[in-house]
Amino acid sequence: MSCSLLDTQQLYNNTRQINVISNYEQVRGCTYISELVGSEGHWYTFFFISNTELTHASINDLKNQASDVDADTVYIEEHMGFGTSVTFLGQAYDCSAS
Repeated sequence: MSCSLLDTQQLYNNTRQINVISNYEQVRGCTYISELVGSEGHWYTFFFISNTELTHASINDLKNQASDVDADTVYIEEHMGFGTSVTFLGQAYDCSAS
């Protein structure tokens, strides 16, 4: 683990394969598990980390949370863009039986 202020969220070593989708039709028939909020960025990192890196890190945050609740799919409801961070609102689902 690094102590840098410029580190972004990485996938945990034990994070399972998580599908991230934005089409609600793909989660019909799946079991809803929980709401998720994936976020990355702070006012002091804005000048040093690109939007692309912030977006990937925010998605990694969602995937880590989804793995923690045994989900295999995250449906992204909304992207909340801020000037200094990236936040996604999503829902975790188990689609293994569908």
